[in-house]
Amino acid sequence: MNKKLVIPLMVLLFMLETTVVPWLIPEPMYGRIAPHFVFVAALYAGLYAGRHQALLLGFFFGLVQDIVFYGHLLGVHSLLMGVIAYLTGLLLEGKRIPMLAALAVIGLACFLYDAAAYGVYRIFRVTHETFEFVLLHSIAPSLFLQIGFALAVYVPARRLFEAKAKKNADEAE
Repeated sequence: MNKKLVIPLMVLLFMLETTVVPWLIPEPMYGRIAPHFVFVAALYAGLYAGRHQALLLGFFFGLVQDIVFYGHLLGVHSLLMGVIAYLTGLLLEGKRIPMLAALAVIGLACFLYDAAAYGVYRIFRVTHETFEFVLLHSIAPSLFLQIGFALAVYVPARRLFEAKAKKNADEAE
């Protein structure tokens, strides 16, 4: 995947998660489910293309998300997206990861992202809800949405990001 295609796809995913998906969420769940499709794409970049690309994608699109939606604490989502995507790429760099392992890593990373964001908001007293409430009413439903999305785009994302990784490895030799 070339860099000219990565940014437009990520922008398209950002537009999808902010405009179309809220219409598809049922009324009782509205405001509790937060789609993080861009974060899932950054995780795929970390798993199959490299940790540096994942860091840049996560940081940039997290910053866009901070600016557009979460103006009361600027930088939380950019830091969390960038660092978690980077660590995912660092821990699994150069390893061939099967589908179930990739989905498990993405699920764990999405849980870690939401839990860490809750922790930062709790420390700075932006939220006053208990972790148990947030886990059951927001993190768990959002996690199912992220895993479903990751499963739906697994094959195209792997092909695109692995093609870029193979191309970079060939150029390095």
